[in-house]
Amino acid sequence: MRMPRPQPWGLCVLPLLLLLPPQTPRAGEGRPAGRRAGRGRPLGKEHTKHNPYFPRAALPPSPRVHALLSRSPPPLGVSGKHLFPCLQVPVPLSLRLPPLSGSVPFFWGGVLSPSILSLLHPVSVFCVPSCSLHLCVSPADGNRSLLYHLTCVSSPAPGTPAFWVSGWLGPQQYLSYNNLRGQAEPYGAWVWESPVSWYWEKETTDLRQKQKLFLEALSVLKKGGPYTLQGLLGCELGPDNVSVPVARFALNGEDFMTFDPKTGIWDGDWPESATIGQKWKQQKEVVNKEKTFLLYSCPQRLLGHLERGRGNLEWKEPPSMRLKARPGNPGFSVLTCSAFSFYPPELQLRFLRNELAVGSGESHVGPNGDGSFHAWSSLTVKSGDEHHYRCLVQHVGLPQPLTVELESPAGSSMPVVGIVIGVFLVLALVAGGVLLWRRMQTGMPAPWISLRADDGGSLLPTPGLAKDADS
Repeated sequence: MRMPRPQPWGLCVLPLLLLLPPQTPRAGEGRPAGRRAGRGRPLGKEHTKHNPYFPRAALPPSPRVHALLSRSPPPLGVSGKHLFPCLQVPVPLSLRLPPLSGSVPFFWGGVLSPSILSLLHPVSVFCVPSCSLHLCVSPADGNRSLLYHLTCVSSPAPGTPAFWVSGWLGPQQYLSYNNLRGQAEPYGAWVWESPVSWYWEKETTDLRQKQKLFLEALSVLKKGGPYTLQGLLGCELGPDNVSVPVARFALNGEDFMTFDPKTGIWDGDWPESATIGQKWKQQKEVVNKEKTFLLYSCPQRLLGHLERGRGNLEWKEPPSMRLKARPGNPGFSVLTCSAFSFYPPELQLRFLRNELAVGSGESHVGPNGDGSFHAWSSLTVKSGDEHHYRCLVQHVGLPQPLTVELESPAGSSMPVVGIVIGVFLVLALVAGGVLLWRRMQTGMPAPWISLRADDGGSLLPTPGLAKDADS
C-alpha cells in the first residue's frame, strides 16, 4: 500500500498565515479597547415605552418639562450670555475653511466648502474667529443645550451633499445627517451606545422634513445665487432652568431671519426673509411642527440626554503622544510633538529645553471621524540639539501633565528590520518546500525518513521480498 505524499505547499501556507495582520472588527461587530468600551447598556422594555423622544425609563407626563415651559422664556442674551454673533467679528463669506490654530478659542458651528467635503466629515466643522458664520455657541455654555446646525447649498459640487446637519449636546457632537446618506447617525461617544433604531428613525424623520423645507427655500431664491442657507435650531436650559428656544437663520453667512415659536412668524429685515418666511408660513403643518419641536420635543430630548447620556457628556479620553525629529533646512531639524485620539479638544502642547519652556512654534488641532481629536506642534531647532528637547502636554484626561521624550532613531528602524527578517524566513520556507517536492517526485524518501534506520525496513522493500515477487 502506497502512502499519500505530503503536499509541499502546505508547509508554506502556515508561515504566511502567521505573518498576516490581525483583522480589525467592522463597525458594529466590536468595541475598541479602552475607556470607550463597555459604555453601552442593554435596554429593557421600560426604555422603549411612553417616550417618543429619547430611550430612557418611562416617566409620568414630564412634570418638569411642563413646569419649565409654563414660564415665559427670557430673551436671548439674558444674564450676559450672547448666542449670536461669534465673540470675534466674522469676515465676509468665504467657502474656504481656514486652518485651526492651537492658540485660537474654539467656537462650534461653521461653514464647510463643498469642495472639501470629500476630505472631511460633512459635519466635523469648527467656527473660528476668521469663520464667516454668525451662528456660534461657546463651549462655556456647558452641556445644557441641544442644538442642530443645518446647512443647505444651492449649487453643491458633484458627489457632495446639498444638505447636512450636525446635532450638538453642549460642546459635543452626537448626531450627523446628510441628504446623500438620508439617515440620522450617532456620532462620537454615542457610536458605542446600544443601538436604538426607533430613536434614530425619529431623528431621521424630523431632519428629512427640515431638508425639504431648506431645499424649497433655496428654490424660491432664483436670482443672485449661489446661496448657502444655514440654521441653528434647538433649545437650552438657562441658569434658572427655563427652556429657551433657539431658531436663527443665516443666508450666505449673514444672520437674516428668526422664528418666534409663540407667534409662529419668521421675521427678518432682508427681502429674502419675507420670501422664505412667507413660503413656510403658508404651510400650517410646518408652523405647528416647528412650534412643537422647539417648545416640547427639544426640551424632552435634552432632558433625556442629560439623564441617560451623562457618561458620554463627561467623556474624557487622554491623548496618545509621540515626539519625533526629522531633517529641516541645512543645519536644522524639525521636532514634531503629536497627540492622537483625545477628548475634549482643549489641549496644550509646549516644548521644553533643559526643563525650561521655549517657543511653541506652529500648531494644529483637528477632528477625527470618531468624535475624538488630534493635534500637533512643531519647532525648528539646531541639528544636534534635538536630545535637549522634550514635549509637555496638559489635558483633562491626564491625571497630571505628561512629559514626552524624543523617540530614538534606532527604535524607528525596528519595524523595517522585522519586515526584512520575515521576508527572508518566507523565502527560506518556500525554497525548502520546492526542494522537498522535487525530492519526492524522483522517488526518494523524505530526508527525515532516509536518516532513520528503524523506519527503513518497514517502508522500503527488502531484497527477499523482491525475489519472491519475481518468481
